[in-house]
Amino acid sequence: MTRFLFIKITISNKERGLNMFYEYIKANPQWNLQINRQLEEIKESPKVKKDLAYAIPQLEKTKAWDKTWYDLAIMREKNKDFPIACAYFGLAQFYLSSDDQNKSLLVHRYLDNFYRSHTEIDYKSYQVPYQETFLPAIKVTINPNANKTLMIINGFDSFMEELLIAVNFFKGTDYNIILFDGPGQGRALIDNDIKFTPYFEKPVSAVIDYFNLKEVDAMGVSWGGYFVVRAAAFEKRIKNVVCFDFFYDGLNTFLKGFDQSIREKIRHLITAKEALSLNDLVSPLLSQNDNLKFLFTKGYDNTGTHDPYTLLTEIEKHTIKNIGHLVNQNVLLLAGEDDQYVPFSDLALEQQELSNAKTLETKVFTKETGGEQHCQAGRYDLALQAIQSFLLSHAE
Repeated sequence: MTRFLFIKITISNKERGLNMFYEYIKANPQWNLQINRQLEEIKESPKVKKDLAYAIPQLEKTKAWDKTWYDLAIMREKNKDFPIACAYFGLAQFYLSSDDQNKSLLVHRYLDNFYRSHTEIDYKSYQVPYQETFLPAIKVTINPNANKTLMIINGFDSFMEELLIAVNFFKGTDYNIILFDGPGQGRALIDNDIKFTPYFEKPVSAVIDYFNLKEVDAMGVSWGGYFVVRAAAFEKRIKNVVCFDFFYDGLNTFLKGFDQSIREKIRHLITAKEALSLNDLVSPLLSQNDNLKFLFTKGYDNTGTHDPYTLLTEIEKHTIKNIGHLVNQNVLLLAGEDDQYVPFSDLALEQQELSNAKTLETKVFTKETGGEQHCQAGRYDLALQAIQSFLLSHAE
């Protein structure tokens, strides 16, 4: 029988002052999230603050997102401020479609500056065979004598390098770390054209096989919160499961930004297989909402689809519904109360679905605690502390 543990995080007044999710641009939560996300480790730098004093008015006035960040990235790269240049290139490429000739160039400038910035990381790169091409992978040696492996799975719009922020939190533990870009992610998509798949146990098993591992613990970040549960349902070499954050259903996430009446119409049209009517309904709405425009544009890139109906019927497959009962491992669900992507109401649905988990622990972050945003943006440290504690409590 599953043991449920639900914890609402508490935090001291001193710690509360560290809540650093900044609203750089009023009434634009999508842009604010991306800026906080890329600048997580460097936003208190005087150089960054100076750059932001220039960039934010430019963005508010011209909306020229990629050019603003690109110009700053070039300047910082020339000055050998590689961590800052990395973040700015990451921002510059973020909203570009893969059809844009500058996308691949900016992605690789981002990655080049990332590795220039992190010479302290003891890593080795690999190419995991997959679908007649390969998945890029990295193994990070934190402790040469470690007996455990943590696999980190990224999500809808990230690169595995972005998640190396977690490495420092595992110093002194019994873990080494494996990261990879899976289908629809990072360089697997940009360089190898491997599209998004709901059946993520397949790439996960390919990586486990490649490294000849008998068991792993696995952490999924953002949409990876779905991928890791999906993988654990079918791949029993996974022993402990971390959802950073929880992610129950892709369609719920895509429809969150629509009015309720529109959501109901879209679901009806999907069920009725009325593609033209759905496309006529949704397409005009995307230009009116930055978050929806981003989700659909990136969704087209990830899946290789070209219209709302085809995309949504593909995204509908990304759900824990009817597979959660297959998960019999220890599971940690993290949740941000003000997550702008994942409906907080889905948390109860996921808890119910994970009825056969060996143990199920849930941690909710609020504005009072910090970490209330998607994947605890602005307070990643709170999430990573909770994750490390969970893994330690289930060490065998």
